[in-house]
Amino acid sequence: MQATAEVIDRVIHIVVTAQQPSATQIQRRQAVEVSDQLKRADVRNSTQVALQLVQSSHQIEVQHFGYTVLQHVVGARWEEFTAEEHTQLASTSFALLAQVGGTASSYAIRSKAAVVLALVTKRQGGQLLQALLPELLRLASGGATQAETVCIVLRMMAEEVTQYRDDLEADNKRQLLSALTACVPQVLPFLEQSMEGHFGQAVTAAQQGQHQTSQLHAAVVTAALGTSLTYAEWAPLAPLTDSGLIRACAYFLATQDFRLPACDILKQLTHRRQDKETSETYNSAMAATGQALVQAASAVLTQQAQEQLSFEGDSDEFGQRLCETMAEFGATHLHCLPTHDSKILFLQQAREHTVIMMTFTQHPYMLLSSKALPLWLALLSPRDAVAKQEGHAPNPSHTLLPLECISALLDLAGEQLRKGVGVSQDTSDYPSYFEDHQDYKDFCISYRGDLARIVKLTAGLLPDQALAAASRRLQHALQQCSSSAVPPAEQHSLFEAAVLFTDSVVSAVCSAHLSKGGSPNQAATLSSTEALLQLLLGARFADPVLLNWHARSLESFSKLLAVKPELVQAVMQKAFDMYATNPLEGNAYGGIPPAKPTPQWKELQTARQRIGLMLVAHAKAQPQALLPHLAALANKTQELWAAGVIGTNEQSTLFDVVLAAASGADLQLQKQVVEWVLAGVRTDWQSSAFQAALDSPAAFISHYFDLHADAAGHAEVGGQQPRWQLYHHLYLIEHSGKRTTPLIKGPTAANPQDKRPPSPPPLRHDHPLSEHVDWMLPNLLRVCTCLHAVWTPQTLASLQGVRSAFLMGPKERAVYLRRPVPRGRQVVEQSGEEEAATVAGTNAAALRAWLRQVRESMYQSLGLMCTNVRAFYACGPAQGLWGPALMQHVECMDHQHLRMLLRHLMLSFTKSCPAQHRNSWLRPVLAPLLPHMLERISAKWSRIVSQSGSSPPGDGARHSEDGAAASDEVVEERLIRELTREHLQLLLNMVEKPAPSPGGAGSGQSVLEWLLAEAPDLALTAVGTGVAALWWPDSDSGAKATAFCRAVVGVATTNERVYNFVGREMLQGGIAALAHPIFTTAETLQLIRDILAQQLASSPGPRQALLALPAITPSMLTQFEADVAATGSEKEQRFIIRKLLMQSGVDELQAALQLNFKPIAAAVVNVNGYEQRTSGKQLPVDQQGGDMGLGILTQ
Repeated sequence: MQATAEVIDRVIHIVVTAQQPSATQIQRRQAVEVSDQLKRADVRNSTQVALQLVQSSHQIEVQHFGYTVLQHVVGARWEEFTAEEHTQLASTSFALLAQVGGTASSYAIRSKAAVVLALVTKRQGGQLLQALLPELLRLASGGATQAETVCIVLRMMAEEVTQYRDDLEADNKRQLLSALTACVPQVLPFLEQSMEGHFGQAVTAAQQGQHQTSQLHAAVVTAALGTSLTYAEWAPLAPLTDSGLIRACAYFLATQDFRLPACDILKQLTHRRQDKETSETYNSAMAATGQALVQAASAVLTQQAQEQLSFEGDSDEFGQRLCETMAEFGATHLHCLPTHDSKILFLQQAREHTVIMMTFTQHPYMLLSSKALPLWLALLSPRDAVAKQEGHAPNPSHTLLPLECISALLDLAGEQLRKGVGVSQDTSDYPSYFEDHQDYKDFCISYRGDLARIVKLTAGLLPDQALAAASRRLQHALQQCSSSAVPPAEQHSLFEAAVLFTDSVVSAVCSAHLSKGGSPNQAATLSSTEALLQLLLGARFADPVLLNWHARSLESFSKLLAVKPELVQAVMQKAFDMYATNPLEGNAYGGIPPAKPTPQWKELQTARQRIGLMLVAHAKAQPQALLPHLAALANKTQELWAAGVIGTNEQSTLFDVVLAAASGADLQLQKQVVEWVLAGVRTDWQSSAFQAALDSPAAFISHYFDLHADAAGHAEVGGQQPRWQLYHHLYLIEHSGKRTTPLIKGPTAANPQDKRPPSPPPLRHDHPLSEHVDWMLPNLLRVCTCLHAVWTPQTLASLQGVRSAFLMGPKERAVYLRRPVPRGRQVVEQSGEEEAATVAGTNAAALRAWLRQVRESMYQSLGLMCTNVRAFYACGPAQGLWGPALMQHVECMDHQHLRMLLRHLMLSFTKSCPAQHRNSWLRPVLAPLLPHMLERISAKWSRIVSQSGSSPPGDGARHSEDGAAASDEVVEERLIRELTREHLQLLLNMVEKPAPSPGGAGSGQSVLEWLLAEAPDLALTAVGTGVAALWWPDSDSGAKATAFCRAVVGVATTNERVYNFVGREMLQGGIAALAHPIFTTAETLQLIRDILAQQLASSPGPRQALLALPAITPSMLTQFEADVAATGSEKEQRFIIRKLLMQSGVDELQAALQLNFKPIAAAVVNVNGYEQRTSGKQLPVDQQGGDMGLGILTQ
């Protein structure tokens, strides 16, 4: 006892010292270490110390510390106590609760005592729960403090049992749920009576001036509401309704202090589904909930009360929460009534309810108005229609909304659109209820998006009325835009709102009523839609903003062009007229944009770009409609180019229009189009000047971005014309590949959740690009070689004048730092450099943009060619350039550049490279790539983990202190996470078996299987990377690594070295991943199960790995083997494995594996010897700072 007293005094001193404002970081860390040591020490000693610390004679901080230790011991180490000790702990926990509940203990202490008792009840089982309930209800009658404490305990007990946790066996969980459900008829009336009784006492005490007493009773009401919220999630609806809780919530909705928690309870009820409830019980509960909400809404929507719903009004937060709850209720429960008569009756109330929601929707406070929009989206959506008929146009009879409501909603959405448009570019101009301008901008995008969807849905139901409304709004906007008396800002917002409304209407009407099998009134609908298009074709604008939206408005009519292809020529001619009537300075005859353009030039350039994109959209959506006009479009493009009406930018866009329109044509026409588009590129690339620029990196730099000093002596980037030209050449090559190679888009039927990029189609013998491979591919690889060489140290040293061009830009950096993206002047203020006006500019930002665009287009082009064009693999001159071009300077590539290479090129190339070409094309790339990636990401992860200390990083980068160095660490960590995930996806592609094809050695063999046969050292490098990733604290990478390792287990029997590695290092990595809190337990257990099923009976490696874990003895392992062998169920085997591994607890397992986010033994593989290396060793206890004088607890 003497030793225990010394320990307690020592703990109290450390805890009290750590809580002082003047405490140092070391002193606070000592308190954390003391807590860890107590949690790991002998369970009885730790309990004895904790029970001494929780005595009310100690300071609150000490009591809280003691309850924290006790909570851990009870929650995580319950099995180490005997049955008799279990009973003693139950009695002690209740006594502690009664003690703190009967005194003026703080809420923090009472809630801790409640958590401990809830955990004891959970561990002991349902019998204790039922035995405790009468005692708890008796304790609650002792006063307000006791009643509040009991409410807290009831909430904690319910949360411990009902919330998902995997620390209980299924049978125990079912027993507890059964016991808890049996207590509901007693608990719910107690909660309702507590609310009613203590609310009345609180009001009486307040009226008598006894404010402290009033607060005590009010706290009981708050606690009872909080507990009711927990039970409302799952409790049977019959006792919940009978208890009067819904009526109580309806009453509290009218009170100032308790309306928010009462609203939360009703919101929780709206989430309930009928499940096993009877229809009568369920409908009664939902009807009572709806009536309570309607009653509360009617009160806050009176003319006098509506003002309080605005920003910072008394009902600001409550109004939003009430509106959100009503929207969820209406969206979910208007269809649940079983009979026609009951639905009609409810619709009568729904009309009143709808009026309320309509009032919320049109409220000027945008945050409140937005909460009502999900209701309309749900009720109007076809998936919620009662009588939806697939393949037919939507009909108002398919929705429960009255016809007049749909009509009013159409007009209301059009009016509300004005609020979400015309967002000022001035970053200081935004409503005060938004954090900043970007927050306001993001909200407006979402807000008008929801409104546009509402317009679409209503237009599908009322097409003729919607088209008439669109015509009225367009005519009004055009009239206002032609008036000089209307300010430009108002003209912009009016026309933008009208275009968004029209776009939504036309899109919905064309999809539902102009397609095959559409409405019977199709001719009239077609005529009205065409009239809208003619209205827009007759408009003319000189204002760049209006011109931009004018072009945007014409995009909406693609489906109309499919029905009436004769309108295509009029749309094309309108686009050409828009180009001609709005000339852009310096844009003619291949001229380059100005290095420092004016804002007016930028606006006009953006509008002209939108004109081209409008034509691209039509060509992509309706290529068959544009096919007859290809020759005219090509001739007009040449004519406009020769006349100086369009520049290089617009010419490339119009080329893209032709390519997109030809995507649905036959092969011969596609070849003609590609030849027409790429003829100029071929001529330029075969010129002596271009070839000389690719002779060496120095020549490349001299030609494309030689440096010279400007008038002020600052470095200026030259080569504007060549850069502008190469940028557009690569654009045309990339889009020639994209437009002639349709991808298999979307998730497959076998795996609808697959979010990976779409799979490529089989290689085509007669691809339109086949005839261009011989001149295109070698030159692309030479560009690639020169570009990669720019990042070598010696080359960068010669470009110090524009060093920032080779670093991450301020906008991209802001994205990685999760900060607002700087714009305009902010870029200059934050980074000290000007923005890139164009890729052909003369500053460092322009050069950075050009380098990125060239790199991305080049990787995309190469990826498309190697994936789709069979002639790619027959290009002899390119074969020798391929490996060096991609990998010669891989060690100099930045993380984001390497990720881009993997994503755009290597992922598809690895899957699509034919088996007969793997040795000549794939192996030269994988040979340097796989070892480099293992070395790069292993070293970076070792540093990240060692710097993260004992704080778990989760899935995102660590929050670091301010400063450039700290920001660099955050950015690099996020880049490493992205790069790791991309590389793990590459490894997953390597284990995917291609579909067998006739002929050719190795058909149907995965890349990893091929490597195991042809280059086993390289294959083992890939396997080592996958195993190492099991140790890295990143859930996405861990999931991919687990899937990769499971595939490796399947082929391990073909290679002895892989087999042994799987049984040792991979198994240990799987156990390490299981101990990580951020990894998916089920997948990790499946990996461990696969390894043990394969090797436990035949190899010593798994047995040695398991016996090395704490608390696992040979006898336990023998019993484990017998249990696994006795069942054939994989699910049961995974449960047995988890039970064995968790014998020593997660903390001990992490400590044994050097986890806990300290420098870990990352499973980095020595390719020559395949021996595990550690990136760091755990220090002995005395070198980590000692045991803080608590060593006696571990004896």
